[in-house]
Amino acid sequence: MYGALLGDRAVASLIIRADEGKVPAMALSARDLRKVIEIIDVIYSVPDNQAMFRAVCEKLKRHIGICSGVFTYADPKTSAYLINGCESFQIAQGALVLYVAHFAQLDPFVKCGYYLGNRINIAARNTDLVSKSSLLKSEFACDFLLSVASVFYVLAAALGSQGDTVAILGFHRQKTERDFTDRDKQVVNMVLPHMARAIHNRNLMERLDLGEEPGGVIAIGEDGRTLFVNDAAKQLLKGRPVESIPDPGMSPNPVFFKSKSGTYRVRTMPLRRNGKGKVVLLERYPPEHRLQPKLTDLKLSRRESDMAVFVVQGYSNREIAERSFICEQTVKDHLHAIFEKLEVRSRGELTAKVLGLRTVLKPL
Repeated sequence: MYGALLGDRAVASLIIRADEGKVPAMALSARDLRKVIEIIDVIYSVPDNQAMFRAVCEKLKRHIGICSGVFTYADPKTSAYLINGCESFQIAQGALVLYVAHFAQLDPFVKCGYYLGNRINIAARNTDLVSKSSLLKSEFACDFLLSVASVFYVLAAALGSQGDTVAILGFHRQKTERDFTDRDKQVVNMVLPHMARAIHNRNLMERLDLGEEPGGVIAIGEDGRTLFVNDAAKQLLKGRPVESIPDPGMSPNPVFFKSKSGTYRVRTMPLRRNGKGKVVLLERYPPEHRLQPKLTDLKLSRRESDMAVFVVQGYSNREIAERSFICEQTVKDHLHAIFEKLEVRSRGELTAKVLGLRTVLKPL
């Protein structure tokens, strides 16, 4: 698909830009680039995440030589492994379950916090994190890698798109084989952002299919024209053009849109498969479900917690009154009580207190 439409040179530029700024690029052969293009075609053409992972593994097995692979979904807040939906390639499923349940804490990638850093969509070798001699002597290698999984060399990464960690995967080689090379890492690193984006797109589509509308929804056609804007999006735009919303594209980092009514997290996904149109999803930031546990720790009443959430999300007193069906003076009374209870003097200090920030924020 990509190669036929754009040509190898254009696609090489595209996939290098998707990975730009994260790892030093090395010159790959024309054959390597053609294989990367083939893998990217597979990623976007297979409609199921597990089947997509297996198809990618088949391609990598033939091109760079992996003996097995594992794929698990990740908790977007902690990057922790989620056992539901895990997939293995030429490795016993029981080994993956045993790893998640008992051995993950011994894994060098987990012990050094590799998956929780800013190295999203960047693969590393286990021998990059610990020397081969130390790894051979480790409990993790002796009791799991060699004896249970029958592998030794691991090339692993956390996958993320638009600020969401979506999966953790690993590719393996046996001890009798050679370690992964820098060229092997470069091939995989070109593929990872596309795997992350494809999984993220499917996850967003599932949320919409389940009726979990995030708030603002905008549909943009292939010609760039706006096809649909729901009421929530119209409210937060307040007459501003749709084009003023930033496009996160292939970025692994979150992108935000600030309007007069607050700050919104921007996510996008294709309008239709293989099309250029897109759906823009706008979610109030920070989301309420992440604020409630912090508010509980602050010993606020349910009503006070509701008021605090509105403040952190950037609503004015008038907007809070409208949404709570109370008068604006009552809102002011609630906020005065909250300020006294938490020993803060402004909406900015309240926001910093709720979010656990050390510095005082200015009001949104």
